[in-house]
Amino acid sequence: MPLTHLTAWMSMWNTSTVEWIDVELTSFCNIDCPGCFRQIKREKVDHILNKDVITLDQIKKWITKENFPNLKLVNFCGSIDEPTLHPQIIDIIDYLDCDVNISSNGSTKTTDFWEELGKRKISVMFGIDGIDQESLEKYRIGSKFKKVKANWRAFIWAGGHATWQFIAFDHNEHLIDIARYMAKLEGFDNFRVIYSHREESQESKTIQRPVESEIVCKYANQKRIFISHTGVMLPCCFVNSEFLQSYATDEYRTDFQKLFRDTGGMLEHNLKSAEPEEVMSHWDLYGTDKISRCESTCRQAKQDVFLEEAL
Repeated sequence: MPLTHLTAWMSMWNTSTVEWIDVELTSFCNIDCPGCFRQIKREKVDHILNKDVITLDQIKKWITKENFPNLKLVNFCGSIDEPTLHPQIIDIIDYLDCDVNISSNGSTKTTDFWEELGKRKISVMFGIDGIDQESLEKYRIGSKFKKVKANWRAFIWAGGHATWQFIAFDHNEHLIDIARYMAKLEGFDNFRVIYSHREESQESKTIQRPVESEIVCKYANQKRIFISHTGVMLPCCFVNSEFLQSYATDEYRTDFQKLFRDTGGMLEHNLKSAEPEEVMSHWDLYGTDKISRCESTCRQAKQDVFLEEAL
């Protein structure tokens, strides 16, 4: 989609176009991945971590057929959270009248809990960057392979749809074929390899993507938006890290952060105090060269590369 067409399309972006919502349900996580925003910015953002959740009542108020009449998917995947730690996660899934995906490290709760998730026929993306405890914990610090294995089995055997997601590093790249074979034997539906763009991801492997001649907005093309655990609604997950830094420090240095501040800040962008259409009215500049994050992520293609296959 040409930039001029994309800009015009985004300026008309309203709730009736949205088909996919990413939701950062909590600010809690049970493990310590070195490449995660939680660890990279720990000194600045620690005081906002492990404190807040989006409640079931808020989900019922914000994600409705009236607000998003064409919604097809809710994806519980944020920048800093482990969704299954939410105390009302099953009740939230039962409320939603659309497809549901959860991105999880899989090392939480009990097999009974995971069986209940599986019975609901939802999809879960299990983050498993190894084939045993030794290889898994090199990046997923605090995760327990035996627990993850018991949980994925309970989920799959109960009818859940599972994807094995494997972030490639120097220390585990040689294990990809074994992990893929294990995923097939265990009944996973899909296997996904991620080549990360994050320099902080501890020896992460990268694939050079071609630079686009113009900004191609991934979220706009997918008719997709993002809701932070604070209730702030954003046009994509890529700017969430900059929002979280401003939220934690009250500093506004990037062009996105300044635009966010100048168009009303937390008050005007938060579903606790504004309707979705009101929030979207501030989004005209996203997907253009006015926002450096749009330039770097969606034109220069500085984003993760996903290689996916059905099993």
